[in-house]
Amino acid sequence: MATVLSHDVKIDYEVLNSEGKGIPVFFISGLGGVRNSWEKQLSCFMSRGPVILHDHRGTGKSDKPSGVYSIEKMAEDIISIMNELSIEKAHMVGTSTGGAIIQILCIKYGNRIQSGVIASSWPKSDPYFIRQFEVRKEILLNMGWKTHNRLSSFTLYSPEFFSNNYAKIEENEENQLKNMPPEEIMAERIDCIIKHDQLEGLPKIKNPILVLVGREDFVTPVYYSEKIASLIPKSELKIFDKGGHFIYLTYPNEFNNTVLDFINRNEII
Repeated sequence: MATVLSHDVKIDYEVLNSEGKGIPVFFISGLGGVRNSWEKQLSCFMSRGPVILHDHRGTGKSDKPSGVYSIEKMAEDIISIMNELSIEKAHMVGTSTGGAIIQILCIKYGNRIQSGVIASSWPKSDPYFIRQFEVRKEILLNMGWKTHNRLSSFTLYSPEFFSNNYAKIEENEENQLKNMPPEEIMAERIDCIIKHDQLEGLPKIKNPILVLVGREDFVTPVYYSEKIASLIPKSELKIFDKGGHFIYLTYPNEFNNTVLDFINRNEII
């Protein structure tokens, strides 16, 4: 594990299979921000080349100051890591907020991006998106992390997966409490994602983009991904027949195979 200073914020990251020959792949987490959410992807992707993970600013082992949160700054954190490691180009795989970060990366730093996978994300915060995250922030600040996490699980997983994996989900909720940032810092992160709007920027993206979403995603519904794909010229859209917001966790094999095929088709050195 290592750190890089990005606009006066220390970002904690790690490189797996650093000696691999393929173009590096960054896995960029959602709002929770911590890198350990990608454990079901690691062995599959480490076999093809370097994998880079990091904790977002305000989460995990990265610094958690107040007043430094925007999706643009989170994108710049990725570029800071790339510069630190002398990586010219990389594939980007991001879910939810990670997908919003990739939108910014491709718009502002397209020459550094080999390809992008935007999973379970959104192009602009509309009333549906704003309401759900305003309520989540209110619950977090007034009732704390435990209640917030218990409520969030209803939206992050499909109803069938939630019921069939209830014990494991409860265990995950309990484990998450050990590593949560201060409620006020997460509230600032929520505020910054509510401001996301790239409807005008998405048509400028020239990179190969794969857009993924689960049909049972209630956080970032299918119409968000359809809009993203319709605006990006060189994009592909895949809708998983089942799966909620966490398709990379609930259906990892299908997710991994789909992403790996896309990356291999765009692995031009």
